Amino acid sequence: MIRFVPVASKNTARPSDLSTYHRNPRRGDVSVIAASLQAHGQYKPVVVNKGTYTGRPNEVLAGNHTLMAIRDLAEKHPDDKRWQEVLVHWIDVDDDRAARIVLVDNRASELGSFDPEVLFELVSGFSDELDGLGYTTADLADLERSIAPPPSINTDPDDAPPVPDDPISEVGQIWNLGPHRLLIGSATDESEVRRLVRDTAPDCVWTDPPYGVDYVGGTGLRILNDDAQGLRALLTEAFTVLRNVCRPGAPVYIAAPAGPQFADFAAAMADSGVEWRQTLVWVKNTMVLGRSDYHYRHEAVFYGFTPQGNAGAGRLGRGGDWWFGGNSQTTVFEVDRPQRNSEHPTMKPVALISAMLANSLPPGGTVLDPFSGSGSTLIAAHGRGARALCTELDPKYADVILRRFKEHTGIDPELDAS
Repeated sequence: MIRFVPVASKNTARPSDLSTYHRNPRRGDVSVIAASLQAHGQYKPVVVNKGTYTGRPNEVLAGNHTLMAIRDLAEKHPDDKRWQEVLVHWIDVDDDRAARIVLVDNRASELGSFDPEVLFELVSGFSDELDGLGYTTADLADLERSIAPPPSINTDPDDAPPVPDDPISEVGQIWNLGPHRLLIGSATDESEVRRLVRDTAPDCVWTDPPYGVDYVGGTGLRILNDDAQGLRALLTEAFTVLRNVCRPGAPVYIAAPAGPQFADFAAAMADSGVEWRQTLVWVKNTMVLGRSDYHYRHEAVFYGFTPQGNAGAGRLGRGGDWWFGGNSQTTVFEVDRPQRNSEHPTMKPVALISAMLANSLPPGGTVLDPFSGSGSTLIAAHGRGARALCTELDPKYADVILRRFKEHTGIDPELDAS
């Protein structure tokens, strides 16, 4: 049987006469393509199978989302003649060859990569008018960060300054720390968190919520929201917000106590619709003296994902597009406890956070930390060349974060004026 026949025919067709491929695995961003079409027109034809050998006439093999975008534009702008016809390249192939074309067309674009310096130079030339390019100002900032190495490190990553008596930070403020941002406010207030993330949908979450213990060792200090009563409700509200603001299918890491409050964390994940995939274990080098019969030497970290929604059925985790680690990672992470943590006894080591982010966050990606505490996720993200968007309710601990970041990186935090 003839498997491939180029077809000499009119090189345009009406959108209504074409059909999308019946098994297209790709989930593209139609709105971005529509913006490009409005700005530049259709400069690349879609590939259409005539259908002699498949029984499905006029089926698009390459350019399905371009066809969808043109249909949307035609519906919104019925008098615009640009959207009354589609530029096409006709072929005539059987089912086997059609499927091969669809697969390689999608895969070839995934396997390609960019030279970040050349890409930044090209995109930055249009920084005043990014409409129709598929890039946002946040994307441009991410590109710039990806080609600029982090400043020299001045302190141990786990060093955290003491909690001040009179903080300079105030609830409602947002601070810019180089590429990162810190909101002094509640992780349960979605409008405030959206003010923090702006047009960014974070790629990943790593956070260390309160454990329901409202004292801090023998210091006399108290951590806001570290109260057992109402813990599940607090966590459910915060997890719902992170689910809503992150990208679909974003990896989520939530540090949790190994004791009875573990159940509240698990219930809050279920209540908020955040998937619990596995429980990871942080094994410490020394035990933590406490009142329990058995002294703890480990803590749990919930690992899961935000819902995928309509973003597609791609594989999450190892083997998927958003897994950046190897194939031999176990559930156990043996990392020494921070030596200086009397001001915040639940502080996690930067090395632990960094090891998990290495599996789930690409360089230049964005991690959300709704319960920033002393800022360990921020320090870990900065060390990996990633961006952190952080929330901390207590102005005293916000001051700790600002000072810790300044001392560690040499970068001056700046109060956001917007």
